[in-house]
Amino acid sequence: MKKKIAALVMAAFSAAGFLAATPASAATEGQFPPYGCDSNRYGIVFGEAISLTCFSLPRHSETYRVVAHCASGSSLWFTVGHWVPVGFGTSTAECRGGLLANAYVAGYHVDDF
Repeated sequence: MKKKIAALVMAAFSAAGFLAATPASAATEGQFPPYGCDSNRYGIVFGEAISLTCFSLPRHSETYRVVAHCASGSSLWFTVGHWVPVGFGTSTAECRGGLLANAYVAGYHVDDF
């Protein structure tokens, strides 16, 4: 009986350690859109996407695009959206994972030109 209780306690500690470690990767830059922009995160098949609409940017720019910081397990990569004129459209970047490991948007930033 003592072995079963010890195994249960160890399983609880390992699960708590796993759950406590996952939010740290989500605390990267880009949790809030820049001034003059509006962002929307939404789910897609095997992943997550972000769309960004900007009506003005802090620097004088004519076009912009969103760059998503994607994560899936221990893999990290960037996905870029299309260049869009300021005030005339939405730039969208999608993070797609695999069948067993869905991808999510860990953060994002805006490239302006």
